[in-house]
Amino acid sequence: GGEGGGGVRSGGGEGRRRRGWRRGGDQHADRPGPARLLHLLRAPLPSPLPECQNGHVACLSCWSRLSNKCHVCSHDAIFARNIALEKIVESIKSSCAYAKWGCCELVSYTQRNTHEETCLFAPSTCPIPGCGYRGFTGRWSGHFLVDHHSADFLHFVYGQPFEVNLEASLPFLVLLGEDDHLFLLLNKNMTPFGHAFSVVCLRTGDLNWKFSYEIEAASTRNPENCLQLKASVTNAKEWAGLRPTKAFLLVPYDFCSSTNLTLNLSIGRSASV
Repeated sequence: GGEGGGGVRSGGGEGRRRRGWRRGGDQHADRPGPARLLHLLRAPLPSPLPECQNGHVACLSCWSRLSNKCHVCSHDAIFARNIALEKIVESIKSSCAYAKWGCCELVSYTQRNTHEETCLFAPSTCPIPGCGYRGFTGRWSGHFLVDHHSADFLHFVYGQPFEVNLEASLPFLVLLGEDDHLFLLLNKNMTPFGHAFSVVCLRTGDLNWKFSYEIEAASTRNPENCLQLKASVTNAKEWAGLRPTKAFLLVPYDFCSSTNLTLNLSIGRSASV
């Protein structure tokens, strides 16, 4: 990001624009005050803020892209810090980008990106293809009950085993916990070996809970033959497509019918230390 300013004469004496920066005009033309500063910044403006010999400011990243030539007067950067402007930027606070989802935090401009990366109200996109709904923990159940078919999801209680009957061709099944956390039982077809099953939780923000799961698959031909896995649930902001997590249960094709897969699953919840 950078700050445009006047103070340099151009050939015609009239203000001209180049790459969005003002050139020409008198010494005080279009100097931004604190109230307008955020609207003039094109990108986050982290400290330190070096200036050229005429007092024009840009961040270190912009100076590098400009080959250390001032975007206003073309003088070389002298890399003296503009402490006053740094203090102004640091003092500015604004609403979180997820305010419409319920976040009431007033965030320092310099800490905005850090806050939004971990904000409890940062929404995730519904994993159902073509949906596009963006929500977060606390609103998933309402969304699925209103906008999706009952076959698209399954409610469960933590610590209690439940049976899942899944079509072999489906890439995942949505599981909704009693506290409205959204989980995905992933089903990756690993030709020619079988199906790789794992569990992920779509969530962002402060991870107050740790989740684990146990999954068991029994052979349809010989129920005494079974496979089991106990693993931690992987956290993800979005579902980015078919891929097994680091831990997964590989169920051979001989264990299941050609169209359906039956699994016994249990998801546990414990407080993060």
